[in-house]
Amino acid sequence: MIKKSIKLIIILLSVYLIIELKHLNILPNKYIIPLTILIVILNALIIKKLKIINTISYIILIPLILLGLKYTLETKHFLKTGFNNNNIEIKTYNVLVLKENNKTIEQINKTGYLKNELDDNYIENLNIKEKIEYKNIYNLYEDLINKKIESITLHESYINLLEDDYKDILDKTKIIYSFNIKKETEKQKEITTLEPINIYISGSDSRSGIIEENTRTDVNMIMTINPKTKTILLTSIPRDYYVKLHNKEGLKDKLTHSGIYGIGMSKKTIEDLFDIKIDYVVKVGFTSVINIVDLIGGIDIYSDQALTTRCNDGGAEKTYIKEGINHLTGPQALSYARERYAYYEGDNHRIQNQQQVLEAIITKTLKDKNLILKYNEYLENIKSLYRTDIPESLIKLYIKEQLNKNTTWEIEKQTVKGYGDTNETYSMPGRNLYVMNPDIESVKQAKNEINEILNKY
Repeated sequence: MIKKSIKLIIILLSVYLIIELKHLNILPNKYIIPLTILIVILNALIIKKLKIINTISYIILIPLILLGLKYTLETKHFLKTGFNNNNIEIKTYNVLVLKENNKTIEQINKTGYLKNELDDNYIENLNIKEKIEYKNIYNLYEDLINKKIESITLHESYINLLEDDYKDILDKTKIIYSFNIKKETEKQKEITTLEPINIYISGSDSRSGIIEENTRTDVNMIMTINPKTKTILLTSIPRDYYVKLHNKEGLKDKLTHSGIYGIGMSKKTIEDLFDIKIDYVVKVGFTSVINIVDLIGGIDIYSDQALTTRCNDGGAEKTYIKEGINHLTGPQALSYARERYAYYEGDNHRIQNQQQVLEAIITKTLKDKNLILKYNEYLENIKSLYRTDIPESLIKLYIKEQLNKNTTWEIEKQTVKGYGDTNETYSMPGRNLYVMNPDIESVKQAKNEINEILNKY
């Protein structure tokens, strides 16, 4: 009776595994069919009353079913939670006081806040008696420093902006209270066929582990993918590009500042700049680069000169880079991707390094078969390192296609150019900041390259 029950459980688990594999829909038929036949044969053999054959069948079938279900269910959960995962926008606001102020948030009676376009009602979340509205971020901060007001309430991205002009802001002030505002957004539609697409990759400057909707975009890259020609084009845009913000009247702004108004604003602004359609967005933070690189066992990059990186914040690690091939850990890769002072071309060379790092991650992920040994760890950790509106169905199609054909992808790179200048910006009027005026011909050429990749068959 016990043997019959065990055999019945194994048969039911075998059927469950086959159904889940089919429902997962990432394995091509050339894998599904032989695997199904093997499972059916092994189940037929355990029914036989031949002891040796039964034993061999059990030894093969039980681990096969258990491992199969483990990998299938974990993959299913990852795809369900790891894509189209930006349907909740998170905005973080902080209450700042001077370092010597020992009051708690409950003891604060007055705060100044910035009238902004992120969330007009955010200040209502604070139980503070007197709230004074400011229109200029500089006046707000200087009134705090000059003790004309005991606290200020700002979105986290504005604190990063102030840090550009007030290098000692973190030494003079402290955060005594933070709160989040969450908002749900619509999800992308399901995809049934692979077509050429543009994906906007945004690298947030946030040092926290939370990838927020509203943060400056230090890395701006368009990934153009043509699944028919197996070609990927990476188009990088300097963070200081002086552009017209989408549907905003008045001054132009740095592209990096567009992220203050949300990833959607950055996306639309880039669409306006190149006159193209961006299908999806992916947003990553500093910790994302560190964790992804470490998960895949580091990356190899070629440096055209020897240098020591200066970037050692946000988890980055001060690193000596030799001329030639370098194997980098996560913190070293982030430091390399952020370094600009060691190069004559500054930010332009940094953009090339960022492209190198992304290319190395893509190449290793596609080619390194040893990653299967870290499969569980990889899936468990990677989904929290980014936010994206890419639907699960699209990723399934790409995985299935890659498993079926195992083709090599060609990766091309380009960067739009410009020239340095100083000007007022939409987000911080009243002061001249460093900006980069776009080279119009460079933008046109980049747009043509993008369209050429999209239209190749």
